[in-house]
Amino acid sequence: MRRIKKKANRLKIKSELQTHANKRIADSNRGLEEGYQQGLEAGFKSFDSYFDGTSIIVTSHNEAERVKRCIESIINYTTLSYEIIVVDNNSTDGIEHYLKQLNGMVRYHILSHNHGFAGALNRGLMMAKGTTILLLSNNVVCTDNWLHNMLICLQSNPSIGIVGAVSNGMNGDQRIDQGYSCMEKMQEFATLNNISDPSSWSTSERLSFQCLLFSRDLLEKVGFLDEGCIERPYVEEDYCIRVRNLGLTLVYAGDAFVHLTSDDEKIPGNEEAEKKKGLLYFTDKWNKPNEVLNSLAHNSGINRTDARQSAEWHERRLGETAFYPQAIAVKGLTETIFWIEDGVRRAIEGIWDGPVIQLSQIDLRRWTFGPALIEDEVQHKLDLVQGRGQHTELHGSICVKADGGMYYMEKGMKRAIVSPLAAEAWFMNSRSQISLLESELLDVPDGLPIIGPIKLRQAL
Repeated sequence: MRRIKKKANRLKIKSELQTHANKRIADSNRGLEEGYQQGLEAGFKSFDSYFDGTSIIVTSHNEAERVKRCIESIINYTTLSYEIIVVDNNSTDGIEHYLKQLNGMVRYHILSHNHGFAGALNRGLMMAKGTTILLLSNNVVCTDNWLHNMLICLQSNPSIGIVGAVSNGMNGDQRIDQGYSCMEKMQEFATLNNISDPSSWSTSERLSFQCLLFSRDLLEKVGFLDEGCIERPYVEEDYCIRVRNLGLTLVYAGDAFVHLTSDDEKIPGNEEAEKKKGLLYFTDKWNKPNEVLNSLAHNSGINRTDARQSAEWHERRLGETAFYPQAIAVKGLTETIFWIEDGVRRAIEGIWDGPVIQLSQIDLRRWTFGPALIEDEVQHKLDLVQGRGQHTELHGSICVKADGGMYYMEKGMKRAIVSPLAAEAWFMNSRSQISLLESELLDVPDGLPIIGPIKLRQAL
């Protein structure tokens, strides 16, 4: 007898299968969302935490093959804890596809446009999570013990600010010329050279950014690179000066050899106009940097009371903000404006129409919080230092010498303003001016000089 199909039942079964499938999809989506939210929450909680290792920052601009070679050498010759961060200046060579294929072995960021050498490194510094940080040219091929020996050097003395490597392609004392004929011979040489040897360490006035190691503590004290300098020669020199301002030394480790390929002189985005712009900015910012450094060294050890020397070195430990003026209004990433005075930042309540200087979050964090001020109180303070009110002390005034040099008078001290750029950046030209005889000026104790704040064009 012919069997009759039960269409209704089959439809019911199909309907139940679809319901179960939809439920599984919904459960899966819910699980993914919950996992994502848990990961997001964990990320927020650990945002300010760091791992005990080194963040290795590599920048790129249409140099995918060099980046690949550099990353491979890091992986092959680095046994210590590290992370690799690649920041690309909007390349068109397919580097993002390569970085995606590494499946999370490298953290990376592709900038929306070319931020230049300093801008790309600053993005990497903002992303870094290590307790030590290493800036590495994509032109570097790593070797045995390269990072290990640099870390030993850095941690050997708290007075060391930055440690550099040595190489066949660096300039000055960091250059080691070797006649190896191939990469295999290079690695053989490096293995013999990179045996830890403190006697091979030497101090320097400037270090190459091709391979540069420092602690997170130094980053917190000195801050980000100055993007106004744009390209490597001026970015390097500016940062080295700022580190030395804090009384820290620069050291290159002769027992940390790395290889640089022959086209090392290539600097991404190194156009003539950009070079000139960076040079002009650097010379405007520093004017005579060696005079500043020599004055700091001289005044820190000669004709000072123990109390004054102790106070000055305490100021330097506060970081680069010790070289910023007081009685100023500043802001960071948010709209909150702070009044800086006596080493304290106090939020200004109300509408503030006075001059405001934009600073990085690192700079802001160095000043401790104080109680808020209302706008009228701050305006009164600013009126005094700008000469629009009755004041009976020199605090906040500018003294211009016959040779054009400028001093900022602050809390009974005179602070040399190192350049016109610094005076303009801090709105010093709007302050009240006073005249003092040379003999009167000599009687005023010297404070730390005032330098210009860095230019930072981006935020994480």
